[in-house]
Amino acid sequence: MILRLPLMFMTLVSLFLVAQRVEGAEKGITLRLLACEASKEPAEVWLETGTTKSDVFELPSSGLSEPMSVSGRSVELKSPDQDAPLCTITLPDQGKSFAVLLATEDPAEFVPALVRLDDEAFKPGDFYFVNHTPKTVVVEMGETELVLEAGKTQKSRPTEAEGKPFYNVTMSERAEANDKVFASTRWPVANENRSLVIFLTKANGRTIYRTVEE
Repeated sequence: MILRLPLMFMTLVSLFLVAQRVEGAEKGITLRLLACEASKEPAEVWLETGTTKSDVFELPSSGLSEPMSVSGRSVELKSPDQDAPLCTITLPDQGKSFAVLLATEDPAEFVPALVRLDDEAFKPGDFYFVNHTPKTVVVEMGETELVLEAGKTQKSRPTEAEGKPFYNVTMSERAEANDKVFASTRWPVANENRSLVIFLTKANGRTIYRTVEE
């Protein structure tokens, strides 16, 4: 009987700790993931939060994944091919719905950028810019100018197009002398979508962008 007491005590402590973890789990948090760079074979991954993990799924690159529930604000993205996490996704205290935009840092790691999707200030017609490059990017949308430093994210909206059906958009790399334009395009005025604009660096060092509708 004396020998059983420590065992019973340890069992009760273990059950208490498990109960504490379950009680501390948050409900209603969802993530929509995107691999920013396209690949021939989508990576197979899963999400792990504390003691819970999702099923293995293919990481999409053409658009955001369907919402995936997690039980906490620190989430590890893992692969069946390696023990170490591909990245850790740390969510802010505010918000329950997030887009997670994953840029490849090397073949075994991702760098996540977060966009809060349930932010009431993020309205239809807005653009959310994500700079996944080591350079400062300058965006001109009509009369609106946005300067986005490396690794930063920011929401913006074009100015009125004075009766025209489109905005003129220019994207440049900031330079000491003259900014280097890497894209010039037009975006329609009639836009009821919320758009994510992601800046990336290709293997040859060239800055590119892609747009993803929510």
